[in-house]
Amino acid sequence: MKARLLVTLIAIAAVSGALAYAQPVNVKIDFPFVAGDKNFPAGDYEFKVGDSGGGAVIVVNGAAGIKDMLAITYLARHGRDQGFEVVFDKIGGKYYLSEVWFPGKDGFLLLSTKEAHEHAVVGGPNPKK
Repeated sequence: MKARLLVTLIAIAAVSGALAYAQPVNVKIDFPFVAGDKNFPAGDYEFKVGDSGGGAVIVVNGAAGIKDMLAITYLARHGRDQGFEVVFDKIGGKYYLSEVWFPGKDGFLLLSTKEAHEHAVVGGPNPKK
């Protein structure tokens, strides 16, 4: 019984830690974009890791009251870049939220685009539109 309780507590702590490890980050995005199935105007946004009850999600919170919760796939951190980045896939002049990277942590894949596309990056050492 004690072993079962210990395993349960460890599992709860691991899940709680995974969801809480990334503090919310505020960022200004200078162009309109699509996240999930919603259109977002240019503006100030908060990105944070949340819980939908079925797993971790990225919560995008806009000043205009627009909010979305997006399912994630984890991405391994690469290179020396440890800053916050938001990556968009640019297709036909539209920007689609693709990846979110929190400071010093692994990243989150939100959209896997199959067709040829360019990237726009907000934040980090090499931002580009």
